[in-house]
Amino acid sequence: MHVALRSRTRIAAVLLLCVSVLVSGVATDHARAAARQDRQQMLQLTNDDRDQRGRAALKLDKAMSNYAYEHSQDMAQEGTLFHTEDLASVLGDRDWSMGGENVGVASTLTDLQAAFMDSKTHRKNILQSGFDHAAVGVFESDGSFWVTVIFYG
Repeated sequence: MHVALRSRTRIAAVLLLCVSVLVSGVATDHARAAARQDRQQMLQLTNDDRDQRGRAALKLDKAMSNYAYEHSQDMAQEGTLFHTEDLASVLGDRDWSMGGENVGVASTLTDLQAAFMDSKTHRKNILQSGFDHAAVGVFESDGSFWVTVIFYG
């Protein structure tokens, strides 16, 4: 009887572990999907402003967007905005001759895009005709969206 109880306890523990792994995976997948939707919305807002002013749409650099997401997450965790120290290193061997970066935080992506467009230096990055690619990272924390947009061309 004692061996059977231990066996059932082990089975229950394994099942509990499997359920917790499954649930955490679902939560992680949901967070990733939300981050991708936020990234797409921010890129769309940027491209809408470019389109309204006769500029070509920026193409998303998905690989660099992973860096932008991590940068946004770092800013949220530190509770402060900061730019990438060495943007040239981040851009690496991509085909680029110019680069720029916008970072910001707001309660909505629409509000943040409006703030970017109200800022001369941020607007210049958004509308720069020499830029043809962007990396976008959006990290949501406590009702705020922390955003990094890297432009290059």
